[in-house]
Amino acid sequence: MARVVPLRYDTAFKKAFSQPDIFCQFAQDVLGIKFHTDEVHQGYKFLKPVGQVDIEYDLFAEDTESRIVVEVQHVKERHFYNRFLYYHLVNLVEQVKSSKAYEFGLTVYTIVVLTSPSRDNEIDFSVAVTDFNPINEFNRKVEAYPHQLVFLVPRMVNEKTPPGIKAWLELVLDSLDGEIDESRFAAPAFEKVIHAVTRDNISPGELRVLKDEEDWEDSLVYEHKRGLEEGHEKGLEEGNQQATKKIALSLINEGLDTEFIARTTGISEAEIEKLRQS
Repeated sequence: MARVVPLRYDTAFKKAFSQPDIFCQFAQDVLGIKFHTDEVHQGYKFLKPVGQVDIEYDLFAEDTESRIVVEVQHVKERHFYNRFLYYHLVNLVEQVKSSKAYEFGLTVYTIVVLTSPSRDNEIDFSVAVTDFNPINEFNRKVEAYPHQLVFLVPRMVNEKTPPGIKAWLELVLDSLDGEIDESRFAAPAFEKVIHAVTRDNISPGELRVLKDEEDWEDSLVYEHKRGLEEGHEKGLEEGNQQATKKIALSLINEGLDTEFIARTTGISEAEIEKLRQS
């Protein structure tokens, strides 16, 4: 058994899946397409914000025909579906540079990996795909758009899960307790993932960020439970804000610069400067 950092943490997931060959194999198995890239960006943002929210993508890569985003989320927020639909649409809208050319040069795929335990009946699948193609009155699909928004839920893997996807979900699932049975995952791509997230291969800097992630997750869960117990519908949102502020303060104490903290937490640089002075 290999002792690993669970793949629900950004630190581990990004470290493993930002390797171009791993990213490409994962994308190809999940989407059933050919995809090649020599560079996978972590924490990617467009040079100019699109829309009213300046968002950042966990993992972002392009080839000559496709643009793929991979997001991982452990604590499911109430606005989960809306958030990632927005992420997906921004990836499309960013390509349109003129009202005279409503063309998407790249096919956009957004893959969301949700590792949280299922606490309701909302998540009863391991794979769900939105392909945006309209259905006509004859119940036939009009093949208008190739773009896809894909949700993957490792904890819900079952006999109906497509084999190529199932192996990846089982790898993520097996990692969640901090150990992976290496004998179950002999393919070269899986071996590289396991090697990347083995505890002995995590640097001191990555461990500091991981500790912040763990504290953030614990705070989110605590605040969410407290909010529900008190009957506050906004419990999770309040938890998000408090936990994010706590992480920002921790990063400030580590001596990290304002721009990095803003990019990591989503808090504005002005607000971070206020925290520095408080």
